[in-house]
Amino acid sequence: MKRINKEYIFKYTKYLEIERNYSGHTIDSYKSDLKDFFSYINKPSVDISEIDLRKYIEYLFDIDRERTTINRKISTLRNYFNFLKREQIINDNPAKDLVSAKTRRKLPDFLTADEINDLLDNMKNDNILDLRNKLIFELLYATGMRVSELVNLKKNKIDFSNNSIKILGKGQKERIVPINSRLLNLIKKYFNRRNYEGEFLLLSNNGNKLYPRDIRRIIKKVIKNMSMMKDITPHTIRHSFASHLLENGADLRMVQELLGHSSVSTTQIYTHISMEKMKKYHKKYHPRGDRR
Repeated sequence: MKRINKEYIFKYTKYLEIERNYSGHTIDSYKSDLKDFFSYINKPSVDISEIDLRKYIEYLFDIDRERTTINRKISTLRNYFNFLKREQIINDNPAKDLVSAKTRRKLPDFLTADEINDLLDNMKNDNILDLRNKLIFELLYATGMRVSELVNLKKNKIDFSNNSIKILGKGQKERIVPINSRLLNLIKKYFNRRNYEGEFLLLSNNGNKLYPRDIRRIIKKVIKNMSMMKDITPHTIRHSFASHLLENGADLRMVQELLGHSSVSTTQIYTHISMEKMKKYHKKYHPRGDRR
């Protein structure tokens, strides 16, 4: 990959980190997509044309890449070249007219309310690490926050008097999410048992800040120790949070605000989950619900 491309990619990823507040995991994905593209095309950014981009997309289809992967790469290229245009490095964005491939939207995995309750009620909190791990699960489910938001949650963002947490989301946008007294008491217990200085709520064994990969590893270890068969990730818990709210009658716009989605169209995928459940109930309980 040409040196000039490396310099532009570095500038772009620093922009994502500092101005857009993207997680390290997301930035690594962008960087990987750009490296793949420039390794294939072998041209400087300033010489890239729309034809080059379309040839690369055709190549991705030829090697049978998943459409979701191709769409992510298209989005990365569109945003990258838009950044270069904004910085006046190029005059026009060659990716602006690229259209994403149509995909069948996959419903997100989620846990039932019984599964979540069974999980949370049976987690240990005998020592400080068990208590921290339980707090990770409880925070994710009580607020629906992203894993990147969780690791950056600061102690001073917890409002004990108003039973709420202030979450710093994508694009430095803050939102306030209410939490219950039980979770607040768990946080207080964690504070009392972990006497430390520092601004972040969750820490590693050595007292250092946690990162998204640490949270994923902790969740995987806890689930394995509890002999649960499902593959649970932070996103699984976030999806469960949204699904359970809608199943119990929450307004879609309210769920959008709680999740920190910029568009309600992103939140609407959860209505499909609720509809599938309603269909099952209708078929089971309506006198003529099983008609063919």
